[in-house]
Amino acid sequence: MELPIEYRWLKAHNFNVLTPWYFVDPMNSEGIRREYQAETGLDIIPFARRQDNDDIAGFRVEKGVIKKNVLSVHLTWSSKLERNGYPITRESIDLIEWVQDIMIPESKEWMAEEELEDIINSKK
Repeated sequence: MELPIEYRWLKAHNFNVLTPWYFVDPMNSEGIRREYQAETGLDIIPFARRQDNDDIAGFRVEKGVIKKNVLSVHLTWSSKLERNGYPITRESIDLIEWVQDIMIPESKEWMAEEELEDIINSKK
């Protein structure tokens, strides 16, 4: 299964993190994928996680085909089919829309001098 061009494009440009989100290896995220399947009965290829909560992002999978649609999901980690609006899910038409509408605004909330210092110091 091939991942969407938007993902491959960003990865080719070494785009891996924008706090609080970071990319995970989509082909090595079976635990997250199984949890999503257990909670929803649907399928996803996870590619990102939020460092401070149980939010994940992944590409929708339908009939074994990876779609461009990105689902941003707040998992409950109950390992069972959920009801009553859980897990909370938002859908973007593709990765670029997800970066624009979710990743960047949530990163903006984290922008602070202390956070910037930590990021700079972690790269030394």
